[in-house]
Amino acid sequence: MNPQQPPAPAVQSSAAGPATWPDGSQPVVPGAADGAPAIRTEGLTKVYRGNWSLKTAVGLDRLDLEVRRGEVFGYLGPNGAGKTTTLKILTGLLKPSSGRAWLMGEPIDSIQSRRSLGFLPEQPYFYDHLTGVEYLEFAASLSGLPGREAARAARHWFGRIGLGGRDRLVLRKYSKGMLQRLGLGAALVHSPRLVILDEPMSGLDPFGRRDVRDLILEQRELGTTVMLSSHILPDVEMLCDRVAIVLKGRLERVATVSDLVHGGSRSVEVRVEGAPVVELPAAWQGRVARVERSGESVFTVSDPSLLQDVLARLVQSGAVIGAVTPVRGSLEELFMAAAEESAFRASGRRRSA
Repeated sequence: MNPQQPPAPAVQSSAAGPATWPDGSQPVVPGAADGAPAIRTEGLTKVYRGNWSLKTAVGLDRLDLEVRRGEVFGYLGPNGAGKTTTLKILTGLLKPSSGRAWLMGEPIDSIQSRRSLGFLPEQPYFYDHLTGVEYLEFAASLSGLPGREAARAARHWFGRIGLGGRDRLVLRKYSKGMLQRLGLGAALVHSPRLVILDEPMSGLDPFGRRDVRDLILEQRELGTTVMLSSHILPDVEMLCDRVAIVLKGRLERVATVSDLVHGGSRSVEVRVEGAPVVELPAAWQGRVARVERSGESVFTVSDPSLLQDVLARLVQSGAVIGAVTPVRGSLEELFMAAAEESAFRASGRRRSA
């Protein structure tokens, strides 16, 4: 933590969308362009130039992307892929080299585009002499909530993010996980209609990750659009309606999580008790594999058309079948496959150049 003049807190927005506090009151919020996507980019590009060498590096390459209203959208990529660059451009922290983008129908170079935005950066900074409630109240005030409403929202969200009972603890004594929770609360304190989260699970233990997942799902139920980047792919798979994969600044693919996962290779695991004597035909080599484990044998059938023949042979051999389980590819496997495909295409371009 840097105690000397930290940047603005993890909220970059003004007045917000509908919220409901425990007493049933709701702040009134200005509307945005109806019918427009929550986020839209056209040819968005960012080129970095070295101060001394004047060499250039492309951080983002002609990004065309659309995030629908009300969905949870995952933005995936390895370190240096352009994820944070994209989010900083959308939130006004970086200027694009070329291209255009809109938030809730408003161009990103206008202040209006951030009036219904909540943002959690990857590395938020805090005024470490404040308490958590004071920080949330400060963030709510910056977001346009009047005094009493800001105080009420701060108290409400301080409890919602699991920090209740620590009212007097100053931020310099917070753990990394507690600060991450506080940053998320600051992004949500004004009930925005669009939330952008850069690595929201960073520094959280399993209980914290569960709480953050619940908050994100709650926002989706309220109709809030959430765009999040994350390296924790199981969380992305659990939360997101659609995901985009970006590699070396270029958008590789956008699809629903279901399409990505079910579009990959699928296999079936057949678990049998003990270690039965079963002879597998030579024709099944490469399509049926056997692994011995403690107290059981697992036959992995990578060609589903063989499943019935495998089951029949096991039964004929006297094997006791315990379970037949379809196994689908994980989002992590598909992400790695996309990365390998991108690297292969890049090497092909270099050879042909």
